[in-house]
Amino acid sequence: MNVLKAWFLGRLLREKILVFAFVLLGALIWLSSAADGMKANVRRFRAANSDLGTQALWLNNRATIEAAAAEAASHLDPSKTYDATFLVSEVSGMARRAGLSANTEPPRTQRSPQFAIHTLQLTTRRADLGAVLRFYQELAGKAPYLGLEQISVQGDRSAPGMLNATLQVASVELLGTVAVPRRAAPAPAATPIPVAPVEQPAAPAPNFTPAPAAPTEATPPPPATVQDSPAVVAPEPTTNIPDAADELLAKALKQ
Repeated sequence: MNVLKAWFLGRLLREKILVFAFVLLGALIWLSSAADGMKANVRRFRAANSDLGTQALWLNNRATIEAAAAEAASHLDPSKTYDATFLVSEVSGMARRAGLSANTEPPRTQRSPQFAIHTLQLTTRRADLGAVLRFYQELAGKAPYLGLEQISVQGDRSAPGMLNATLQVASVELLGTVAVPRRAAPAPAATPIPVAPVEQPAAPAPNFTPAPAAPTEATPPPPATVQDSPAVVAPEPTTNIPDAADELLAKALKQ
């Protein structure tokens, strides 16, 4: 320390002023950085206190909140609630019916003991305003099971009259034993083909020797009958014409 003091005192006045200015500038930079860090710590501290206050408020009103949630769940139809998979398919179908060419992102889910809130973001580009309104009208008809949380609409510069829209759709799903949410229909199970049992040949008895067959006598053929014998046709008598003529001539001469 004495060496630095002797070195500083041995400098000229302008050198002393320049060194003092550099030291002061470094101190100001350090103080500024320390002040920024202190401000960030104060902001985090205040945010943590705010979160603690909010959580304490929720915990203090836990019984009231659970009772209100149970009452709200009793007014919902379990067959009309949507899980994450069915939400994607339903929103995509609504977009096609409205005439929108949309892209969807994987849904995000927030769960509670009674509910699960699924949020889906849908983006469409160069869409007609009428198509967007048709989609919104069909979506509004499915409340309170489906709802529009946020929408952002901008005009497309390359296509005048067309819109670029980003919509955030949320669905509610009842959890626990109070409901069974609607899900996509499973594929039908294949009908099993009946297979006839194959009969196995009976195993021969052990040490079994088949007896020789007894000789059989030849059976004489049955006697022939009249019906079985061929029919014999008697020849018809023939008349000798010359002999008959001679007899008639002799009788005529006698007379």
